[in-house]
Amino acid sequence: MQPDEKETAVSAAADDVPQTPDAQPEQESAHPDHKITGVLSWIMTMGITVAAVLLVCTFIARPGRVIGNSMQNTCHDGDFVILWELNYQPQHGDIVVVNSNNALGDNLIKRVIGVGGDHIVVSNGVVIRNGQRLQESYVKEQTWSGPNVDITVPKGQMFLMGDNRNHSADSRYIGTVSDNIIVGKVTVRLFPFNAIRTFQ
Repeated sequence: MQPDEKETAVSAAADDVPQTPDAQPEQESAHPDHKITGVLSWIMTMGITVAAVLLVCTFIARPGRVIGNSMQNTCHDGDFVILWELNYQPQHGDIVVVNSNNALGDNLIKRVIGVGGDHIVVSNGVVIRNGQRLQESYVKEQTWSGPNVDITVPKGQMFLMGDNRNHSADSRYIGTVSDNIIVGKVTVRLFPFNAIRTFQ
């Protein structure tokens, strides 16, 4: 780069322009209206962004943090997850969060084992749904214990269990849970960053 040559070229081009005695150098002026418009545009953009985020978090999806160990080794204490809410209906195998309107009085994260109409039998560490034994590779310990259960899930209810069966307070203890208290389905784990994944 050669600054002196660049400045000379600009000066030379300026000398070629015919000068008139009455010619006055143009003055640049500041336009406050432009600054105000820029600020208003920024405010509008931020407002739309905030409204969009609130809309998504209210009706479509929301963030959540896992508290406790009942879903190990699928989810761990402190995991940051995204919950899908829009038009969600519980399906077998989904991981869901329900609000505190349950027998334990706390928000719970569990796996959907049964939905309305399912016949669930839990006996000696085995889960049978509608006569078929479940193959549960997600369970932390393949040998687990707890209360035996034989129940037909009422319509509009779910039978939930944690993956850490030996350390999970779930439908074996508190019974079925209403679909109406579902906060959302866990669809993505965003944190920790080395364990990011999606859930079907």
